[in-house]
Amino acid sequence: MSAENTSLAIELTSLAQKQFTGMLEIRNSKGQQWQLYLRLGRLVWADGGYHPQRSWQRHLNKYCPQLDFKEINKLNIKNIDKFECYNYLVIAVLLQKKLASQEQVKALIESKVEELLFDSIVEENKEKLIYTIKSADRSSKLESTLKTPFALLNVEKALERAEKKWAIWIEKGLGFWSPNLAPRIKMPEHLRREVSNIVYENFVKLLDGNNTLLDIAIEMKSNVIKLTCSLVPYISKGLLDLVEVSDIKAPITFQSAESPQTANDRKPLIVCIDDSRQICKIMEEIINKAKCRFISVNHPLQAMPTLIASNPDLIFLDLGMPIINGYEMCSQIRRVSQLKEIPVIILTGQDGIVDRMRAKVVGASDFLSKPIEEEKILKTLEKFLLENSNSKDTLNSNLNLA
Repeated sequence: MSAENTSLAIELTSLAQKQFTGMLEIRNSKGQQWQLYLRLGRLVWADGGYHPQRSWQRHLNKYCPQLDFKEINKLNIKNIDKFECYNYLVIAVLLQKKLASQEQVKALIESKVEELLFDSIVEENKEKLIYTIKSADRSSKLESTLKTPFALLNVEKALERAEKKWAIWIEKGLGFWSPNLAPRIKMPEHLRREVSNIVYENFVKLLDGNNTLLDIAIEMKSNVIKLTCSLVPYISKGLLDLVEVSDIKAPITFQSAESPQTANDRKPLIVCIDDSRQICKIMEEIINKAKCRFISVNHPLQAMPTLIASNPDLIFLDLGMPIINGYEMCSQIRRVSQLKEIPVIILTGQDGIVDRMRAKVVGASDFLSKPIEEEKILKTLEKFLLENSNSKDTLNSNLNLA
């Protein structure tokens, strides 16, 4: 459904009230697009715009400064064809591999959403925009993307922050320009006479027409409004000008699901979802003995993105977790097409007939009582991995059961 005679605030507020799950696409007359993603009426991600890759790299640099881009490029990111937003999938992998914290990711998403809302407001003040609403169907790539959000942002508050920034932008007399423009030196000799040697050297280094105002603000650890205001006198005198610049090449190398697997990748991958680090440590020791790969998830909100990104061979799932219990988690897993057939083994200290029946209803494959016993875990691995393997001898060898 598309609409022209409306506004960003009206569209978003309406979607929030309806607890909408899906995407709001914004398009201008030149075909430029922005995408806002919502889950149950809350903003969870934003993408598109004039420089989506510049924006992505800026945000990683600012909010995850510990990341080495060379290492990120080596990430083996699978199943990308099943997701609407590649960068959002990268966030799932970063969380799964503990390369970024939940706090860093939330701050990154808040800033990314605010930046796109501001850009949309800038465009809205130039021309009438077209808004298209796309709902998330259960089996769609959009649903896979939005199933487990890393942040749930209040629409009203996010709009308020972006509109406040726009009001200041106008108040400072910056309405003629966009923060996506790149400053460059237009009259070097005249500029040299206007500023000190140190300032001029910094201008030459930063204002080369290749970096946008937003890029430079991050580089200088400054506010983009403050930075732009500092350049206005030189722009007014014709010493600098602001030019359009193209986007950069994607910093992430995505690997398709068909990429060749290494010998290590062929080992069965086991995921244990349990808020107890001690339980996960015990499970890791047992799984390692079985010569299988292992991933632990201690926070339930990280479980679904980890499972989707890693595509495991078997899942151990604790029943009694905060926020989302094991029954709810198992039900979510069974709604994701790529995880539908993965064995899910419930771990619990409550071994009653009602618990077992309820576990079966939500799609659990088996039920193991705590405390953890190595022999039971190994037998479970043997049972479910052999059932799903074409090479019984190889798995027997891996599990030390041959």
